[in-house]
Amino acid sequence: MLLSPAIVVMAALAVPPVPVVTETAVLDAPSPTVSATFGIIVGISGDRIIATGPEKSRSGGAVGQVATFDMETTGTWAPRREMLAIEGTLAEHMLLGRVALGGNWLLVSDERRDGGNSGVITFERDPSPSGWRQAGRLQPLASAAEPAFGANIVCDGSIAAISTVDMRVLGEQARTVQESPKVYLFQSTPEGWKGLGFLQRDPVQKPKFFGAALSLTPKQLVIGSPNAIVAAPHQELVVGGASAVVIYRQNEQGLWAIDGELNPPPGYSDWLGYGTGVASDGDIVVVRAAKVTGPGGKLFVYHRSASGWDYEGELKPLSDIVAGAGWGITVAVADGRVVVGDPTALSGQSTGYIGVFARRDDGMWGESVRLKSTVPVSTARWGVSVKAEGNRVLVARPVAERDGVTTGGALLYNLPPTDQAPAVIPTDLVPTADAPLLAPSRGP
Repeated sequence: MLLSPAIVVMAALAVPPVPVVTETAVLDAPSPTVSATFGIIVGISGDRIIATGPEKSRSGGAVGQVATFDMETTGTWAPRREMLAIEGTLAEHMLLGRVALGGNWLLVSDERRDGGNSGVITFERDPSPSGWRQAGRLQPLASAAEPAFGANIVCDGSIAAISTVDMRVLGEQARTVQESPKVYLFQSTPEGWKGLGFLQRDPVQKPKFFGAALSLTPKQLVIGSPNAIVAAPHQELVVGGASAVVIYRQNEQGLWAIDGELNPPPGYSDWLGYGTGVASDGDIVVVRAAKVTGPGGKLFVYHRSASGWDYEGELKPLSDIVAGAGWGITVAVADGRVVVGDPTALSGQSTGYIGVFARRDDGMWGESVRLKSTVPVSTARWGVSVKAEGNRVLVARPVAERDGVTTGGALLYNLPPTDQAPAVIPTDLVPTADAPLLAPSRGP
């Protein structure tokens, strides 16, 4: 189903104080979906989109269902036959919540809790009905015990970064916590994937959650290393060293070197989860800080200048939105803009929020447009997951039978070109806003 893009400027007080963009395409899974959360995980790369779900089948059947959509020459998106299995992987080991789409590659984690190494299965783009061919498996060093290998995966089509931080918060078993986890790097070559080595923070800094968040763009890798991550009720809260976000860049020799280190802004040193989420695109890095010991999330934006990485302020919603505990639970950066999702945000009587922030010439950040849907969506999951590429934003549309979403899938949005985008509205220019965005200043 295709819809014409629309930008509607709202004037009434009851509607958003910024223009609204509606979807250009509705991508529904072409056949019944087996996961109760199908559509909560999405990915976009060029002319290909995927959607899947991390939970196991409600019927106890296959859990490897991935819906793939390809853009045709007419500009429409055509579904392919779903991929329903992963060879050599037991159903109980498969975790489709850990998926990375980049270039011609789809990477999917499995998980081992029997002491063996987990792995990451690689699928290469292929003319087969599903669009994919299972190509191989990425694994850590044979001498290393890495049961949480594949906890986070990112891929830009050439490089894949895979972390070993145990992110599990459900289940009865305690986390597998390492004193100094690694982020492994692999490169796609004509001969296949090649291991490049790994990045690791100095163990003296007690970086127990180095790799809890990853963001990869060509020649730049951003790694979150929070002091702690949220624990389930039965889990002990594990605390590591001071929170940081480390930015690596690949030099002309192909080596990865530290380009900068970001630390919590003043007043947020007690937020243990600084770095639980990161998003980047070139000279922009966004860091999410979670309170961990209670509800709450903050988003901080940084910009790279000739002198290094400058802290430019906190991204806040406009005064018609009340941010919830999930503020910034998903963030994407592309085309110089930041897409923020919060499924817990309140706007009048409705929940859920997806807004696009832009940077003015004076360094001020503010909301530029807001995304809305013209088709039914889950009222509890709007804004739970977004991806961005260029001026396109892909939004998760999970199964929600009660809300009329029977199969799950994704919604695609086209943002207005940056030179035609509506004026940015920083928080301090909106009547009744409670606090301004910070003006550009040097970071700590």
